[in-house]
Amino acid sequence: MFDFGATAIEDIDGNLITYLAPPTNVENFLKSIRMALNKESGTAEVIVDYSWQRHEDWSHLWKRGFLAKKISEKLVVKPSWCATESQENVVTVVIDPGMAFGTAEHSTTRGSLRLLEKAMSPGEKIMDVGCGSGILTITAMKFGANQVLSVDSDPYAVEATVANLHRNEIVDKVSVQLRKVSRSWLEKNGEWEGIVANIQSDVLLSLISGFRNALVSQGWLVLSGIMADEWASILRCAEDSKFTLRDVDAEKGWISAWFESDV
Repeated sequence: MFDFGATAIEDIDGNLITYLAPPTNVENFLKSIRMALNKESGTAEVIVDYSWQRHEDWSHLWKRGFLAKKISEKLVVKPSWCATESQENVVTVVIDPGMAFGTAEHSTTRGSLRLLEKAMSPGEKIMDVGCGSGILTITAMKFGANQVLSVDSDPYAVEATVANLHRNEIVDKVSVQLRKVSRSWLEKNGEWEGIVANIQSDVLLSLISGFRNALVSQGWLVLSGIMADEWASILRCAEDSKFTLRDVDAEKGWISAWFESDV
C-alpha cells in the first residue's frame, strides 16, 4: 500500500484502512491494487473496498490515535507531540509512528518491553535483532544498558531507529547496522549478555541456536512476534537449544517469552 501512496495504515477490527489521494481513474486504480495485494497474499484472496472521505488536515488529524501508553509501572512510551509530565523513577521513551514496526500499539511490542525490563540488568551488552523503530534499543539504553547493537534488514527500520535515537538524545553506545542476520553471523558476533528479537516465528526458529551461541553463559533471550498456535514449536526449539523458560507475556493471542541460556 505504501507503493500506491499510503503514508500510514490502521488496523480496525481486522480491516486494514488507509487514505489515498483521489486517482484519475478509480476503477483502474482499484484493479491495480487488487492485483498487487492478491499477488502478495499467495493463496488467500484479498478483498478491497473503498469510500470517499471529506478532505481534512490529515497531517494533524491522524495523530489523535497515538497517545502516551503506560507499559509498566516504570515505563511509558509516547509520540513526540504528546506532552507528559515527568515522573520520578519512570522511564519515558519517545517513538514517532512511521514505516518501521514498533510504536507500542501492538501486543508483541508491549510484551517485549515488559519482559526486557525484567530480563536485563544495568551495564549489560545487548543485541536488538529486527530493531524496527528502535523502541527496544532505546528502552534498553534508558534502563541502563552499557552497549546495544541494533540490526535490521529493512533500510526504513535503520532510518527510523537512528531518527528515534536522536529524539531520545541517545546516540553514544548504540550501533545501528543494515544487515540480514543468520546463525553463522550470530556465532561470529558474540558475546552478549542479552538478545531481544521481535520478528516472525519462522525467522526465530531458524535463529534460536545462533542466539544461544552468541550469548555469554547464563545470558538471556527475549523472543516475540509469536502467535499462540506457534508457541509450542518455539518453546520446543528453545529447549532443544539449551534454553530455560523464565517467563511468558501473553496478550491478545500473541506470545512473548524470556529465556535463559543453560550453557
